[in-house]
Amino acid sequence: MIKLLLLVAALIAGIVVGPMLAGNQGYVLISAANQTLEMSLTTLLLLVIVLFGAFFLLEHLLKWLLSLSSVTRGWFSGRKTRKARELTSSGLVKVLEGDWKQAEKLVVKSANHSETPLLNYLAAAEAAQGQGQLHQRDEYLRLAAEQDSDSLAVALTRARLQCQQHQYEEAVATLQEMKSSHPRNPLLLELLKQCYVQLEDWPALLGLIAPLKKYGSLSGEQLDKLEEQAECGLMAQISLHSGSDGLMGHWNSLSRKAKQNPELVACFVREMCARNADSEGYTILREALRKKVDSRLISLMPTLKLTDYHPAIVTLQDLLKYDSNNAATHSALGQLYLRDGKAKEARTHLERAIELHPTVADYGYLVEVLETLNDKAAAARLSKEGLTLALPAKI
Repeated sequence: MIKLLLLVAALIAGIVVGPMLAGNQGYVLISAANQTLEMSLTTLLLLVIVLFGAFFLLEHLLKWLLSLSSVTRGWFSGRKTRKARELTSSGLVKVLEGDWKQAEKLVVKSANHSETPLLNYLAAAEAAQGQGQLHQRDEYLRLAAEQDSDSLAVALTRARLQCQQHQYEEAVATLQEMKSSHPRNPLLLELLKQCYVQLEDWPALLGLIAPLKKYGSLSGEQLDKLEEQAECGLMAQISLHSGSDGLMGHWNSLSRKAKQNPELVACFVREMCARNADSEGYTILREALRKKVDSRLISLMPTLKLTDYHPAIVTLQDLLKYDSNNAATHSALGQLYLRDGKAKEARTHLERAIELHPTVADYGYLVEVLETLNDKAAAARLSKEGLTLALPAKI
């Protein structure tokens, strides 16, 4: 704008001053080496103005050409970006459809010009795994990490794909790297939970219960089941490696709340029985039943191998004083009486158990009692009834 004003001012000056100098044009001599150039002062001024104007026009022409080139490049670049966006969108749809080969082709082809190359490479990794190409999957994950080395999305995708391929140890290593910086991420915690369950790493799973309870998406009931699974799994491992003594030491270290959990009591008793420590198991079982009556625990009584069944029978008889209509108690008493050689008492309790809640197992025990009592007709009749109960109902 300033240059334009200067040009206009020069033209006006030429128009005003030109006539004044018409009669006295002056003389200009320019000498360079052996060349000389002669002209009037007026001619020199006009020449300067013309050259200045030409330079000004040339400058604007060059700017226009350069801007045209930039617009052209921008148009081609925008076209590539739009095309990449379309290919990426189609590729993601193919991922959702499970068309792995086509999905990989589309998202990789558009990655260089994509606005979200990280997303392209993550989708490509999933497509590669869908085709069983684990090496190529890892290469796409590496390219994704180059876009953002600290990306939680990359780590979670890597761990999720590793879990799908049963690479649980690798998945744990991937997740542990991100856990310190993202301790509250529910998906990270969920993936860790899955890995620990599959690896049967029960101590690690127990350590994850508190974060899952605080930041996870599991319900209270699901968390309780998960904690019971982990604790029972840990008992089995301790029993296998340290025997009944190690298991008893672990039991004594548990909280009062855990010791009152029927599921954990049942796990402990079963493991003690597996190590031929039935008497110690019975002691814990009896104490648990005194605090809380539970059918799962009552049903464990007949599974114990005891030298004297009388204390167990007394314990169950005491339970009947508080609940005479408990089918599990009658069934357990019937089995213990049968094992103790008291067929008549066994018959009474087993018949009562079937009356309250018929099961195929109790029918089988009662048939055995009747055969012991030499009541063949009743045994045959009950065998048919038990068989009918065992068969699936006709629709």
